[in-house]
Amino acid sequence: MTPRLQLFFTLLLHFEAGISDGIILHHRAGDDVVLPSDVDSSSNQCSNVDWIYYKIQNAEEDIMVQNGNIEKTPGADRMSLSSTCSLIINNITAEDAGIYTSGIRNDFDYSYTSVYLNVLTVSPSPPDVDPRRDGDVTLHCSLVRDRYFGPCEQNSIIWVDETGSVLLGEGDGFVSGGQNNCVSDLMVKHQRGSKRRFTCQVVEGDRVKIDAEYTLDFTDSSLINTRLIIGWEVRGLMVVLVSITMFLIIYMMKVKRNNPKNQTGY
Repeated sequence: MTPRLQLFFTLLLHFEAGISDGIILHHRAGDDVVLPSDVDSSSNQCSNVDWIYYKIQNAEEDIMVQNGNIEKTPGADRMSLSSTCSLIINNITAEDAGIYTSGIRNDFDYSYTSVYLNVLTVSPSPPDVDPRRDGDVTLHCSLVRDRYFGPCEQNSIIWVDETGSVLLGEGDGFVSGGQNNCVSDLMVKHQRGSKRRFTCQVVEGDRVKIDAEYTLDFTDSSLINTRLIIGWEVRGLMVVLVSITMFLIIYMMKVKRNNPKNQTGY
């Protein structure tokens, strides 16, 4: 068996045995995260460190780091190791959610730590909102996490407005679609000229574990542009009128100088 396969099956057996003491992290999509390697490396070197990633989407495992080297996997260009052998992932997406297990070889033994990365995302539907049109926009909030945690508790994902008021049912300019497992939708009845901020919160008891804001800006910038265009047109017309007036004045003065007999009194 090759060293790579040996590493894969060793970490896989550790994962399938069940992990109840891992580190749980909650982050927003777009964050830079540090997955700590909470294992003892006496040499303080990363050459004996491996990381394996269990994907939520297809229930597959990938070796992300082997012998301290980043493997050529999707998203590898966003990954690096810190001086303490922690795995750093920049600009995370929902696809990065899952279980990351690090292993450090000490002679013929392994020591392990696992990190559960949960990712909160908020996105509008339709994705490209036109501020010049009235209509409804649905904000989609999703907590992506491993099935190890089971379904999300009811009312654990909520929406609040700028004042911090919880948005339930139907209210002024919104309709709450409630929560379906780890997903919650909020339909906003927007009109041109409005600007509102909504926050999706993941709560546990009376504590907010993670939240993500989304601002809907329907200020009609086309009106501003129209005013600017009209303003410049008026200024241009004023310049033309002043130029014509000056030209006529100068012309009449020249005519009077060249025709003195036309002056009054003679």
